[in-house]
Amino acid sequence: MDLHIKWLNGEYMKTQRNWEEVENRMNVTIEIRRKMISDKAPLKDVLRLFPFLRCPYQLFREFQLLTHMDIHKKTVEILEIYSENILSLYVVRNNPINIMLQENLKQHTEEDVLKYMKMTAACLLLPEVFGDDSSLFAAVNEEVKAVTPVLEVKNPFNVNSCEFALYIEREELAQLDDCTMALAALVAAFHVFDIPCPKRIHRTLNFLESLVFDVRSPTSLPSMVKTGLEAPKPPVPDGAPSTPLRSM
Repeated sequence: MDLHIKWLNGEYMKTQRNWEEVENRMNVTIEIRRKMISDKAPLKDVLRLFPFLRCPYQLFREFQLLTHMDIHKKTVEILEIYSENILSLYVVRNNPINIMLQENLKQHTEEDVLKYMKMTAACLLLPEVFGDDSSLFAAVNEEVKAVTPVLEVKNPFNVNSCEFALYIEREELAQLDDCTMALAALVAAFHVFDIPCPKRIHRTLNFLESLVFDVRSPTSLPSMVKTGLEAPKPPVPDGAPSTPLRSM
């Protein structure tokens, strides 16, 4: 087992990596990794032995090994389905994120850019919709203060300079390409590292989890009944696993 861990650490330092072999050795070492995490080993020790968990797609793959769910595919679907509904809610109308979005929408006409901006805004507005603490979800153009998994987002609506990163314990874990990858990484981090969910962000993450795991009755957006909108209710696959978020 030590040889596998040594190989993984050596491979992580390379610029050209053998990803097929990385996946094989991550598979072989999953039991020791899960035991470390379940025994509450410090995160820095887990990452020291298994640095590939800093790579977004290896983080997603670890989530898939635990849950049999493709978290990135799910977050793309969630934001595509819910973005317009979220942006139409009264509760977000005067939010600075929405105001920033509306100003930036005027500067672009390309449909794919407009869609991307709306999905980004919807992602960042989720805590506002559920009355949660947005600082525990994402730090937008400001310093990360939360200890639990949180996103750092810079220039969210600038197509040339937007940046997304996942932070845990106020340290950067991974840089991310866009809002769908950022949302996937945030949800995955709580599960992969078995981190309790803060109560002040629980409703938001519970909503996301209900959709990721295809439960029969996902938590609705709070004002959907009043606006006549209805949350899609995906069917439950037979034997679908679920690993509920733990609250702090």
